[in-house]
Amino acid sequence: MVKGYLYALLSTFCFALPTVFTVFAYRDGLTPQSLVFNQTLIAAILLMLYIKWIGVPFPRLTMRSAADFFLAGAGKAITVMAMFMAISVMDVSLVMTLIFMYPASVVLLELFIDKKRLNPQQIAGLFCTLAGELFVLEVFQGDFSQLSVIGILLGLLSGLAWGWMIYWSNKRLGAFPPLIVTGFTTIVSVVLYLIMMPPLYLFTTPITLPMIGWSLFFGVIAQVVALLFMFTGINRIGAARFSIISVCELPITVLLAFLLLGEQMDAWQLLGGGLILSGIVLFDWAQFRAALVSREVV
Repeated sequence: MVKGYLYALLSTFCFALPTVFTVFAYRDGLTPQSLVFNQTLIAAILLMLYIKWIGVPFPRLTMRSAADFFLAGAGKAITVMAMFMAISVMDVSLVMTLIFMYPASVVLLELFIDKKRLNPQQIAGLFCTLAGELFVLEVFQGDFSQLSVIGILLGLLSGLAWGWMIYWSNKRLGAFPPLIVTGFTTIVSVVLYLIMMPPLYLFTTPITLPMIGWSLFFGVIAQVVALLFMFTGINRIGAARFSIISVCELPITVLLAFLLLGEQMDAWQLLGGGLILSGIVLFDWAQFRAALVSREVV
């Protein structure tokens, strides 16, 4: 069980660290467009090779399942693109705090699309998330106008798209192995990036060592190693316990942004982040409670 928790922590750290390092990549001349496309292409290739290597069979897709993969992949593509663009104009810690509204968007999608009734914990979670976002955006403190409007909109868009990806994957792609879902949606992201922002820079600008290094770092660590740690951790300790550890991604990101970038959040913003984390716990309270009281030995 100890190894399972270690894998979960390593996965959470591997998701958080590259987000902070995005700032350093931009200082070395990369752009949101080049970084997103390069890392996603590298990740897609590595994931397909890994799936082939471990012998996971590729499913036969129908028109319906192909459309479902496309819709989930579109959410993933928008999530990553909007996040990297937001980080280029606003502090990493603020962007990630905005993005972590995604559980609220999942709950709201289930409410409006599936007509699923909210339980008291989910209603409380929505209030916590809303209040937390308002504190983070300094609405109550009167400093909202000092933040980047573009950064705020992109951060919220990333959170909404992430929520959509999770919602649609759970709703329509649950019959497929998680590794297949990850690999196929990554391929969809590559195709969409090729259409939305053709990588002309590969032919018009010099390919520098920083571009190669950062692209490999993000593609390998953020989108492959982190996922492998995640799947291993879930297999060892279960999804419920893993979900508890994964909540730590937000505070780890905020801490790393403080240590490596010198970013600081005031007390009210930290309170807002705490409220958002509380909302995440409340949204999935049954799973969290089951994990906390379970005495199963893995």
